[in-house]
Amino acid sequence: MKLPSTVHRYCKYCHEHTEQEVILVKPGHRGTLTKGSRRKLWNIEHGYGSTPYPMFEHKKIKVKTTKRYDIRYRCKKCGKMTTQSRGKKAKKVEIK
Repeated sequence: MKLPSTVHRYCKYCHEHTEQEVILVKPGHRGTLTKGSRRKLWNIEHGYGSTPYPMFEHKKIKVKTTKRYDIRYRCKKCGKMTTQSRGKKAKKVEIK
């Protein structure tokens, strides 16, 4: 997906439409102490109830082909930055 380097959009701090610079923030990895990782570690150490082996080892793990990129906009008038609500999902994002 190709994005323009500057966009004319509404700034909620200036309360008017201004020219804004597009900034792409690279997607980072999640922290190691997320709820799912804590649950997985506990199950590895304590087992899955009556089964002596991990239950979901035979299932194939699917790899996601796209990432959700965080696109931010910096106002050229006031210098404040705004973000999109969820970001855009794409394989590759390029600012031209």
